[in-house]
Amino acid sequence: MNKIVLGLDISSNTIGWCALKINEITKKIIYLRSGFIKPFKSGNIVERLIQTRQEIISLIMDIKPDYIGIEDLIKFMPKSTATTVVMLTSFNRMICLVCYDYLKRSPALFNVMSIRHGLKVNKILPKKEDIPELIAQHLDIKFPYIISTRGKKNIKVESYDVADGCAVALYYSFILTGKIKGKVL
Repeated sequence: MNKIVLGLDISSNTIGWCALKINEITKKIIYLRSGFIKPFKSGNIVERLIQTRQEIISLIMDIKPDYIGIEDLIKFMPKSTATTVVMLTSFNRMICLVCYDYLKRSPALFNVMSIRHGLKVNKILPKKEDIPELIAQHLDIKFPYIISTRGKKNIKVESYDVADGCAVALYYSFILTGKIKGKVL
């Protein structure tokens, strides 16, 4: 029997996501696919939330996850304005509600430090830029970087949002398979 885990890293700029499959017998975790959603920048907050809500519903209906994990809000954001915090909170909680509607239960919420501690392979806590290669190492895949085709070939910043979505899905998968003990908020 297989279960699907969807991990989401939510912001008002980019929502990174990743779907993993867990074989319940062997406890093997398999990468399925990942990507990102770019919420509209135009329109008022309600219009932006409605558009993003529709995209999240489409993603969920396509993947049909058994579990959904979301990187929870950081309670203290020293370099963020009130407007940024309000926008992030609005998108995060709206998506939590969409996930609740689908699952008929709350999605699992994880703080970023728990995720990083749960995924580290040695005693050194990984930084944000280390996450793609850490995901690749854990899943035995080549990380699917998004490459810019304009001018010089550079890794697009959205790659790191996708990696964070993968980190959420992998951390939750580790908890579900008993590889780590973690707290589901």
